[in-house]
Amino acid sequence: MKQTFAPVPLMLFLMKRALLLLALAVTVTGCKESISDEDYAIADGQTIYEFLSSSEDFTLISALYERVHLGRTEEGSPLSSVLSARGNYTVFAPTDSAVQVYLTSLGVTSIDELSDDDAELIAKSCIIDNGDADAYESADFPTEGSFAESNMNDRVLTCAMDTIDNDIVYVINGSSPVVNSDNDLTNGIVHVVSVVVSPSSDNVGERIIAADNMKIMGYLLTQTHWTDSLTKYIDQDYEEQYYEEVTDYRLASETSTVIYQNTSRYYGYTGLIETDDVYANEWGINLVTDADGEVTNWDEVMNIITQKCQEVYGTEDADDLTSADNAINRFVAYHFLYGSMAYDRFVHHCNEYDYKYGSNILDPQTSSYPVNVWDYYTTMGQHRGLIKITQVGDEGFESDLEHTIYINRISIYNNSRTGDYRETGVEEAGIVISASNGDNDNNALNGFYYPIDHILMYTDDVRENLAGERMRIDVVTMLPEIASNNNRGCTNYRLFPNGYFTNILNETTSTVILYLMDQGGGSWNDYQGDEFLVCGLYDFTMRIPPVPVTGTYELRMGVGMNPMRGMCQIYFGDDPLRMTPVGLPYDMRQSVSSSNAEIPWEEDTGDDITDAENDKDLRNHGYLKGPQYHTITNGQANTPVRARGGSVACVRRIITQATLEADKEYYLRFKSVLRKTDSQFFMDYFELVPSAIYNGVQEEDIW
Repeated sequence: MKQTFAPVPLMLFLMKRALLLLALAVTVTGCKESISDEDYAIADGQTIYEFLSSSEDFTLISALYERVHLGRTEEGSPLSSVLSARGNYTVFAPTDSAVQVYLTSLGVTSIDELSDDDAELIAKSCIIDNGDADAYESADFPTEGSFAESNMNDRVLTCAMDTIDNDIVYVINGSSPVVNSDNDLTNGIVHVVSVVVSPSSDNVGERIIAADNMKIMGYLLTQTHWTDSLTKYIDQDYEEQYYEEVTDYRLASETSTVIYQNTSRYYGYTGLIETDDVYANEWGINLVTDADGEVTNWDEVMNIITQKCQEVYGTEDADDLTSADNAINRFVAYHFLYGSMAYDRFVHHCNEYDYKYGSNILDPQTSSYPVNVWDYYTTMGQHRGLIKITQVGDEGFESDLEHTIYINRISIYNNSRTGDYRETGVEEAGIVISASNGDNDNNALNGFYYPIDHILMYTDDVRENLAGERMRIDVVTMLPEIASNNNRGCTNYRLFPNGYFTNILNETTSTVILYLMDQGGGSWNDYQGDEFLVCGLYDFTMRIPPVPVTGTYELRMGVGMNPMRGMCQIYFGDDPLRMTPVGLPYDMRQSVSSSNAEIPWEEDTGDDITDAENDKDLRNHGYLKGPQYHTITNGQANTPVRARGGSVACVRRIITQATLEADKEYYLRFKSVLRKTDSQFFMDYFELVPSAIYNGVQEEDIW
């Protein structure tokens, strides 16, 4: 669905926010007495629109549904018709009093005075089209996270639990309490909210600047001009060039599978931001303000920040805060990631060791996480850095039932061959990420920001810590457009046209890129349940994440082998137009077993010495077994992919060993060597492994 409403000026949004908070305080205080489950009677066979339009409490939102159409022309169906037709819709319907308060915040008295953009914002923001899946019951709401499906304005809505007037309630998008839930209609479910659901129209930088407890980072954003780098939202050229909702590209293995193509290409950003209290506690920075709340000691503050940043990032271009080489500029850059990520999307739970996702792989359970889950992200700026984000399990070192999310946590694991990979300690605890920022809205038009509890810097210690680990990186996190367009774990397979991904370059016109997620009950080998297949006579180049320190690394890729795959030549280098072939063409159709001399895979015997010798022999042929850490995707957590051999094997292919420089860009090129359009190139995850791990005193663990 296209979204073209005009951004709301920052001052107007702040006024709206204050009024909404006032409405929240006034309206919700008496919600228990004024609204109960008996307030709304549902007639047999009622649709959502019939239910709302027949109640005197929803006259304003019903009128807006009559006014606002799908698309931006009168040719589209009005939302009243959409909500009267068959489907599965989740609606967070605002009461008339909630709409009236919102109108007041805009400076109007009736919905007739609303601009088309504002009318569309109100009407579409509270509707989620669940497609073929069931609408969200309150039991399905995330307690601290986001809904899997976007709303009709293509925005991800967050949800959290809060206590209001001694009642525990769900709050949508930080300010809209659900005061009556689970009105089950023929085409979906209505949940009543006492404040209009209205995601901010500010970009990420503007949201940080508006936060009353992030004045320091807000000031740094303006002084470095990083605000200019956080403004992109939608690719208008893509909107004009591509608008086919469904592409009937058929997989060779599934002749009736329909592949969907995104109708939009959104940009997004995620910020990890210290509050002012953190700077006070760690760097002794105390802000002095005047009677109007304006900071008066910026010179003193900047002197401290300059000293601290130059100790880590050097003194180049010291007088130019806008230079990418300036220490403060680099400090700010390390706080931002490409990709718009809701809090519960930093890591993806699916088939990690001993984890059972429940009845629905697309909506995995969140109550029991036996082991840690992590991923690595590349930071923004000319000097790209690496950030590791880990969510801890509930049976590890700290027994964290809150499943806290950390930045650059370095864990010690029970990683023996007979271990269970529980966290048994930490070498570096890491920085805690909070899901929200109190009364400050952290859900921006083009992404999110999150408060962190320590100062985030790419110090030598952080670099060395990261370079001391095997860095297993899911392809999905290497392609931030997946997060920005809410495609990870989506309910449909996806096709992406050439040029969609900034980290995939030089695709030939015959390169077809598909994203697949196991839809449930399968037995795929995929790390975190999803994969990319590249079909056609493909030839493309991928930019890989940076290494944290200069050194010798082994570069590997995870592969699910099967007869439908193809054969490709892999190239590697630091110039995307001039790369060197590494190894012979890679045939992914091979069976993996002791009978194949090229990939002599042997089933584990349970004897550590024998199994280690077999692993060494396999490695000498350029392969490792799949990790013990993740299991096949059947939801039973009973078959680690390490145990998968034969024609459906999971292995790790060693691509090359090379000396890589920190902060330098490197690329992989994959080119089909078969003249077949239906063969598949499989991408799942990559590993950057320092020599101390793969060639160290102790053998590398099997996890």
